[in-house]
Amino acid sequence: MGQKNRGIVVAATGDLLIARDRPHDMFRHVRDLLTEADITVGQLETPYSDQGSRSSCGARGAVPNDVANFAAIPHAGFDVISLASNHAGDWGADALLDCIERCRRHGITVVGAGADIAEARRPGIIERDGTRVGFLAYCSVAPDGYYAGPGNHGVAPMRARTLYEPFQFDQPGAPPSVRTLPDEYDLAALVANIGELRDQVDVLIVSLHWGLLFQRSRLADYQPVVAHAAIDAGADVVIGHHPHILKPVEVYRGKVIFYSLGDFALEINERWWRSFSREWFERAVQFYQALAPGQDMHEEGRNSMIVQLHIVDGRIDRVGFVPVTINDAREPVPYRADTEDGRAVRAYLAQITAEAGIDTTFDVVDDEVLVRI
Repeated sequence: MGQKNRGIVVAATGDLLIARDRPHDMFRHVRDLLTEADITVGQLETPYSDQGSRSSCGARGAVPNDVANFAAIPHAGFDVISLASNHAGDWGADALLDCIERCRRHGITVVGAGADIAEARRPGIIERDGTRVGFLAYCSVAPDGYYAGPGNHGVAPMRARTLYEPFQFDQPGAPPSVRTLPDEYDLAALVANIGELRDQVDVLIVSLHWGLLFQRSRLADYQPVVAHAAIDAGADVVIGHHPHILKPVEVYRGKVIFYSLGDFALEINERWWRSFSREWFERAVQFYQALAPGQDMHEEGRNSMIVQLHIVDGRIDRVGFVPVTINDAREPVPYRADTEDGRAVRAYLAQITAEAGIDTTFDVVDDEVLVRI
């Protein structure tokens, strides 16, 4: 690629959804960290637009976003935004495409969604000091009508199929085992996308909106299969989000997989809760161990991070993260890794990784936690 003058840092965060009167305040504790990185990437949970109408394709939690809140995203220094979310289609094509254009007008590269499948799968490429970094983004958890296709808008699909395996046929009501398999067509397309991008960039990052909501340390069967296939195809790191809590970290063939970065700047208000039916909400609380109305957030959802990829001479030299906790105002607050709060986030991540049967070591180096590769 180009001439490499120095090392660069790519910062990555989890889900973003700002809904407040003073949107810039959301990032007041972390803005310096985000803007100091050479490239900062985040996941936008739902489009910001004053256009469109509510989708009939299964939208849940579809609350219009005040476009004034979007200003916080470029203000915080985000260079790349994935729109491959399960809420990307909540307000139809007009809202999604309007948000994509809004991002571009602010100099933000959008990946994972578009006017058709070709645009949704199109990579984003950013060059800093001679180092080219490529981004691809996909979603596994959207309603069927939200996925892009030839000639129709939506998100880049990496779907999975669910199978129910009976345990005891002679015991009525016995719960089945739930198995998931990646969609073969979508996985082949993801692998092909990575292969096409690999020779164009120095570092290749794959973002996936996937996984199981609120279920501590548990991964769906399809997730390691997809993550490993992405790395086998040439990805340098896999970054996940959607479960609203941190999930395990795996090192596979010397590459790091963050199964979920958790929420980063995501505000859920009473209007959002009221958008769900009572029946759906009661079942969700029971199944997902989700919070009830009146609670600020899932307690384990207070743990978060800013991933930092240190790239030297066009290669990832080390992978780490800055521990983050979400305060009562739902704002991300960073901590040095050697502080009490920083150690608590690291300990939580180490614990859930071990619970998943994954052997990953985390080392504390100054203000950062490094993943031992």
